[in-house]
Amino acid sequence: MLTNLYRNESLIQMETYETDTTQADALINDVRAKWALLREKGYAGDYPVEILRSGGSNGASSIKVVEIFKWRSQQAKVDAQGSKEYQDLAQRISSLATKADTRESFSQAVRGFNSNFPGIGGVELLKGVCSCLLTVDGMVENYPMSVKNGIVLMHRSPRMDLDGDGRMEMYLKILMHGGETIQAALGPIRVEQNFSRPNDGIVKSNGSGENDFPGTAIWRVSWRIQTALGPVLTDPDQPLIFGPATVEHYPPVGTHFHSATGPVKLILEETGQRVGTLVPGELTAFDIVVTKDDDIFADILNTPPKDIFQILGEHAPRMEEYASRRVVVAAG
Repeated sequence: MLTNLYRNESLIQMETYETDTTQADALINDVRAKWALLREKGYAGDYPVEILRSGGSNGASSIKVVEIFKWRSQQAKVDAQGSKEYQDLAQRISSLATKADTRESFSQAVRGFNSNFPGIGGVELLKGVCSCLLTVDGMVENYPMSVKNGIVLMHRSPRMDLDGDGRMEMYLKILMHGGETIQAALGPIRVEQNFSRPNDGIVKSNGSGENDFPGTAIWRVSWRIQTALGPVLTDPDQPLIFGPATVEHYPPVGTHFHSATGPVKLILEETGQRVGTLVPGELTAFDIVVTKDDDIFADILNTPPKDIFQILGEHAPRMEEYASRRVVVAAG
């Protein structure tokens, strides 16, 4: 389970303004302009601004406008408040408000989790991190690589008994994933999905009662790694298996998926020549960016290949052993 429920400590700012109906649109435009300025100058974080406006119904002459955004850091907040451009825009907003604005700072609580697999399919965008040991012959040996800027865009199937054994499953089709790092000898490196091979996962309930959780999850991926040598593929005939691991909630944010795969061959895409090896370490999703439910049943995306059940069945009995085989990669 998550060890810390909170994130973005005191970086979420909410400001509430009141104005009359004739000035509401002007106030909202200036609030939008303020956030655009904060983003352009690097003061605001990557979460989009939320601007809420009351309806002004039942003959009410007063309109309430609520603005919610995230500072990039506490220092960015200090720097912005010392900026003349920000001060001028804030003064313009204040002049349009009929009451002094209310300003509050918050820490953000990690959102709630489903106790069952979602009943509707959909798409999730998550932030994550992945580690491995990278060897490129004649250049680096067992380099502990931690991929940054990691994202996973995946489709989840709705809650179904896909294999007919009385226990619910959720098939996870990876649509895109990747991230970057830099290594002294190889320079910039981008790890991305090998779209010619299966990239997917599955979560299976451990029981057949009212709750789907806890469950067991596993991932299967193949990588295309962009390097100074050119694109390098992990062995297309040997997928990288992360997990299985016990998951207590969905999305599986905070769950560590350790791998016992490897070492696998690295193959130069252009020539097919073996140029090194890779030992996968750990895959972890640590933040949810956005969730979108499907509008209709996604027949193709919801249909798992039969071999994903075979992979889960093969590896599940050795889950504790896999969790103890850890590739240690220093932070930073």
